[in-house]
Amino acid sequence: MTFKKIIDRLALAGVMSVLLAAAAFGQKTAEKPLPNLALDNINGQKWNLEEMRGSVVLLNFWATWCAPCQTEIPALVSLSNKYKTDGLKIVGVSVDSENVAQINKFIKEFKIDYPIVLAIPGSLLSQQKAIPMSLLIDEKGVLAKKYIGAIKEADLEKDIRELLKKDGSSPRKSSAGIKKDGWRYGAPVPRRVRRRLPAN
Repeated sequence: MTFKKIIDRLALAGVMSVLLAAAAFGQKTAEKPLPNLALDNINGQKWNLEEMRGSVVLLNFWATWCAPCQTEIPALVSLSNKYKTDGLKIVGVSVDSENVAQINKFIKEFKIDYPIVLAIPGSLLSQQKAIPMSLLIDEKGVLAKKYIGAIKEADLEKDIRELLKKDGSSPRKSSAGIKKDGWRYGAPVPRRVRRRLPAN
């Protein structure tokens, strides 16, 4: 192993320690963003958490051998399909990353359409046994909520909607945005024009 790879792994171990500590003890939304997490996805492409700022992110730690994960994943697929156009990004973090063929089989079987990234073999993340575990992260990269064990879809959806600021009502459209003949209804009439308007 090259010196650079050793340094990279040590740095990643530090990040994972902080990330897992935050998951273990909780972190209020008023605190700082989580440290960046950089991993490879199932296709060998680079992925990092920091690039997802501006979106609500759900990091789901799972494994193919985990029975509760198999119970939970259909709900995650459903929520991903329902809210991905609203700014939700779900990312699965596989802790059994040494068996890529099995992971790919699992992805096809459960019709997972969100990204899957791989824990580095031998890392703290790959040794995570309290799974499934999920971290719900707000648009600023701050941990909003953690879940240990399989989550009920209704409970997770409620938390996601709160972060997406979806209260079920449609946003009101301002009549000031409607234009006709170059003027906006509801917009204030400029003073210089107001003087030229004929009296009723």
